[in-house]
Amino acid sequence: MSTTPPPPTKPAIVLVHGGWHVPAHYRTFQQGLQSAGFEVHCPLLPTCSAEQRPTADMYADARAVRDQITALVAAPRAREVVLLCHSYGGAVGTEAARGLLKDENGAGGGGDGGGGGVIHIIYMCGFMLQAGECVASASLPRPVPDPVARDEAAGETWICEPPVPLFYADVVPKEKAEEMAALLVRQSAAAMAGEVTYPAWRHAPTTYLLTMRDEVLFPHWQERQIKAVEETGTRVRVERFDAGHSPFLSMPHQMVAAVERAVGYQAAATS
Repeated sequence: MSTTPPPPTKPAIVLVHGGWHVPAHYRTFQQGLQSAGFEVHCPLLPTCSAEQRPTADMYADARAVRDQITALVAAPRAREVVLLCHSYGGAVGTEAARGLLKDENGAGGGGDGGGGGVIHIIYMCGFMLQAGECVASASLPRPVPDPVARDEAAGETWICEPPVPLFYADVVPKEKAEEMAALLVRQSAAAMAGEVTYPAWRHAPTTYLLTMRDEVLFPHWQERQIKAVEETGTRVRVERFDAGHSPFLSMPHQMVAAVERAVGYQAAATS
């Protein structure tokens, strides 16, 4: 006689990757999360493309993430989901979660009673933006020289130079950092201008993983975002790490442990 397998004891994770990156950058981190018992999905964002002229915008990225979340939370799967957002992916995940939070208007997002939904948002040195903000407006004042530049010849795409010092300065060995840099792609300029319309962090438990040696999303920018959210009366769990902008590569085990702590905190808070 066949038996029905028990439901998963851990939520699924939707990992929203950063600008210029692709899911392959997160493979080792994803494997670590899977070894810890998580089901992990990392959809490719349309604004990040090896094509010479990507034209998608932030809202197209949000739809891609939203489609992935919906597939998990809808019946019959009705999974609980942790949204794990890195860098630019913070803006995307924030926008994508509208109506899909478990505790927003009932279980299952939108009150479908299915039991699934986003239960926690984790920003890993991510853009945790207010409604009306975009990545470009939140990245001010820019340093001089600005490492992020518009490449008109490539069709209104953004490039980020030099990638190793910016993204992977603390990734060792050096060959690993160079391997990751070789995987980077162009990003549509429209991605940076898409304004967040829905502050999902206001409606879901939120953790921020702050990187103290970040040369892309500077620590004081991260602190500024956290303060702005807290000033709305929203509580943010904050953990600080001695890391650059890619802690999923430089300290993957610590990042897996941080995710587990956030999930454990969530479970304790709702028990």
